[in-house]
Amino acid sequence: MIGTTHAIAGAAIGSLMPTHPVAAFVFGVVSHYALDSVPHWDYPLYSVRVHKGDCSSMTMRRALVRDFFNVGFDLAVGVIISFMFFYNPASLIAVCAGLVGGVLPDFLQFVYACAPRTPMKYLQQFHHWIHTSHKLRQEGKSAIGIVYQVAIVVAIIAMAKIF
Repeated sequence: MIGTTHAIAGAAIGSLMPTHPVAAFVFGVVSHYALDSVPHWDYPLYSVRVHKGDCSSMTMRRALVRDFFNVGFDLAVGVIISFMFFYNPASLIAVCAGLVGGVLPDFLQFVYACAPRTPMKYLQQFHHWIHTSHKLRQEGKSAIGIVYQVAIVVAIIAMAKIF
């Protein structure tokens, strides 16, 4: 899943438990792994090879700038959409905690790439294990993966608003 989907899912969870930001954070993290188990589309990162296990594999050129732009734009869209649907002063901390929890596991993959030590090693193994084996972008099914994510986002927002 892309960061936008993870951010919206985490924020939705936070909106459902406005007085429990720690629980929102934890369930946001759990939602990340649940969403990653669903076939989906994602964009490639050209500057880093996470599975190599160190930051020396990071390319410090145009690819890095491109990846920072793509990831930053992706997360900004997720934050903006999350706040459009779930902003409420009474639940702001929980919404933000859920949002951060929802995107944290992907950030931790970068941390693992720079410091492949325990417990990061086990977290990376779990993330790799739970992640769907269907790589829709690589399988030439990007449109299906994008439709899945849009449908998931719409369903998440609808369910959060209903409950």
